[in-house]
Amino acid sequence: MVLEVVDTIKSLVSNSSGVDSNISKCAEKIESADNIQDIVKLKDSVVGEMQKVRQHSRTLQDELEEHRKNSIVLAKKLEQSEAQALVDPLTGVLNRGAYNLKMGQMIHEFKRYKEEWALLILDIDHFKKFNDDHGHHVGDKVLKSVTGTVRNSIRISDQIFRYGGEEFVVLLSRINTKTASQLAEKICREVERDYFVDGDKKLQVTISIGVAIVGKDDTELSLFERADKAMYRAKNNGRNQVVMDL
Repeated sequence: MVLEVVDTIKSLVSNSSGVDSNISKCAEKIESADNIQDIVKLKDSVVGEMQKVRQHSRTLQDELEEHRKNSIVLAKKLEQSEAQALVDPLTGVLNRGAYNLKMGQMIHEFKRYKEEWALLILDIDHFKKFNDDHGHHVGDKVLKSVTGTVRNSIRISDQIFRYGGEEFVVLLSRINTKTASQLAEKICREVERDYFVDGDKKLQVTISIGVAIVGKDDTELSLFERADKAMYRAKNNGRNQVVMDL
């Protein structure tokens, strides 16, 4: 029975540097002992070495736990960095990179589930004039104001992206032509109704919107082009209006 204990001790500490040698010496003494009294005398030495093993084990566990915590922190930082890379820093809405990812997903889902959705392209009317007449700091306020109004006008399941400059894209999920047209008109009127003050000036903003409903032959590019052409028709028709691509 003592020899079995010795073998167990050896197996427990085989990977513990320094301690292995001391335990081996104790084990050899136990094996060569003539009686139980001699083994009892070696007890303190064995217990002391086993305490070192336990301490070594606790140290390893602490180090592993520290590594685990660091890994979680690093993973969260990476996740936050990736998320921040998809957000427009000025307006706080998703950016063009996020739009590209979402469009690929939605085109794929439409081909699989056949659920209609709409793409809206919004362009701020006479945006260059805001920058030229009032400065870029006012232009930034216009961008923030419009994105805030649009976000408050769409459903929680819909998403807005800053595509570039003063142009935005809104994706309306699970929607038909009639409802998409109504929601686009609501966005247009809410932006028109809203205003902000710069010094002693009351500034009003309007937008032009082009709307396209996804079709069975659409690609990411073709759907965008249809909505874009509709938006330019809205511009050419006098701005501050919605044009559907039918």
